[in-house]
Amino acid sequence: MKQFYFRRGVASLMALLALSLLSLRALADEGTVPPAPPTSASESSDAPAPVPGVLISRSDMADLPAGSEAEITVFFRNLSGVTLKSPVAAFSPADGVSIAGGASSFLLDDIPAGGTGSVTLKLRAADTAAGVQSLPVELRFSYGEDAPAAGAASDRLSIPVKAKPADAQPLVLISRSDVSSPISPGEAFDLALTFKNTGDVTVKNAAATVAPSEGLSLLNAASTFPVPDIAPGKTASITVKLQGANQISSAAQSLSVDLRYTYGSAASAGTASDRLNIPARAASSASSVEKPVPNIVVQKFDYGGKAVAAGGRFPLSFTFENTGAAKVENIVVTVDGGECFTVDGGSNTAHYDALGAGKALTQEMPMQAVPTCKSGAQAVTVSFKYEYVDAGKRSAVTSDIRLSVPVSQPDRFQLNQPAAASFTAGEEGEVTLAYVNKGRADIGNLEAQLVGEGFESPAKVQYLGNVAAGASGSIGFALTPEAAGKLDLAIKVTYEDADLQTQTKEFPLSLTVEEGVPEPDFAPDDADLPPDRPAWLPVIPATAALAAAAGTAFFLVKRLRRKAAEGGPAADAWSWAEDPGEDEPQQPKEE
Repeated sequence: MKQFYFRRGVASLMALLALSLLSLRALADEGTVPPAPPTSASESSDAPAPVPGVLISRSDMADLPAGSEAEITVFFRNLSGVTLKSPVAAFSPADGVSIAGGASSFLLDDIPAGGTGSVTLKLRAADTAAGVQSLPVELRFSYGEDAPAAGAASDRLSIPVKAKPADAQPLVLISRSDVSSPISPGEAFDLALTFKNTGDVTVKNAAATVAPSEGLSLLNAASTFPVPDIAPGKTASITVKLQGANQISSAAQSLSVDLRYTYGSAASAGTASDRLNIPARAASSASSVEKPVPNIVVQKFDYGGKAVAAGGRFPLSFTFENTGAAKVENIVVTVDGGECFTVDGGSNTAHYDALGAGKALTQEMPMQAVPTCKSGAQAVTVSFKYEYVDAGKRSAVTSDIRLSVPVSQPDRFQLNQPAAASFTAGEEGEVTLAYVNKGRADIGNLEAQLVGEGFESPAKVQYLGNVAAGASGSIGFALTPEAAGKLDLAIKVTYEDADLQTQTKEFPLSLTVEEGVPEPDFAPDDADLPPDRPAWLPVIPATAALAAAAGTAFFLVKRLRRKAAEGGPAADAWSWAEDPGEDEPQQPKEE
């Protein structure tokens, strides 16, 4: 029974095989299945080995901040059973990351079967990179022993990049220069616009567009102006030229300003805008009556800040303002210095085309004070001649304004060094001091004083009063030194100069005082007298001698008188007038 089933199975199998062969032949006859080429055992043994598999990976890394660098290591694992010879790793950086150092291909050592090769790179993320960036890498190598073949493996490595935080748009403040007075119809003026960067990043590539309101017109050729780059906390300015319309309907005029710029590393676009108010004089506010005559006044003037010396030069600067509501034209300014001042070169007249209402101008002229000018405040006259138009009618106006400039005559009062004679203790001597007023003005209240100790003077203080210009004189002091030796004293002189300022000058003196000659003393010295004689005894002999001399003289006179009476030889030589009551001697008779 078993053999029966076995034989039946074999017969079925042979039938199926025969049916398959018939089907293949039929298909071959129709051209559907091409006949398989014959193969041999030698051909199958010479076929190349499959390309070795390589696993490419990188080392772990944190997110790489945009704009910074980091090192990574790329690994190449040989998954085959053959050695990878002369492997070269080639990287193709994308826009988001780049390889620092300039090289993008690196030669590795041979990688044995199952081994791993590596290369270390320094990557840099771009400033604008963000998110996951890819780094394509390809490993080219050769393999095989008898007939080496070339192989390659490639992959893309993911590089996480952390984007920079976005820069905040800087706030730009827009302001204008001051407008001193409302703008009049038809008035042209310059307006400075200032842009201040209050942010933390620089404002770049800025451009400002201005648009005036209907009462104003822009005189510049373009309405858009380039603005310099503005660093954080800094400012930049531009100047626009505007003019008021002939008819201004509203006093509130304005200038709209739009600023466009870029900022930050990503060059983001930013804008700032503002509307700047500009005051104006509206036509509706004008009165129907005639406008008041515009006046020109001097706001301030300067002559150097201190009194001008007579004969000295100084710059005279003055600022004048149109205080009226209408513009003045054809202005002529004349400076008259009077008797004290003159223009130091050039003309004393200046001309200006026009001056708007509420506007001011500054004029400067070189001046010189006359040498003979007196001290004190002197006048300078500034004259204005101008014209203005009111309701189509032109009128002329003149005005004079006096300025006061102080003048000072230089102090040229000269005092010579005191002269002194020799001095003796206890004797009066004299000290003299010469002076001369070389200035052109009088000096007043001249006073001199002796200062010191060790002497006597009948007048230690002398008041000489005023000294006229060109006058001279001297001051003398009589003094008596009290003791011999060195005597120090001083002469102090005070006076008032031409500016009524008190001046003080002091002259120290050092005198040498000699000893005086002592008077002779005729009194006897008590030490020379005998101890037992009184001090009055020497007087007695002297008195007796005088009495004897008087008696002898009387005797001689009597004798001569007697001989004369007798006619003796002494009669011609003597004559004597007796007192009344006595006989006069007789004169000899002529023969």
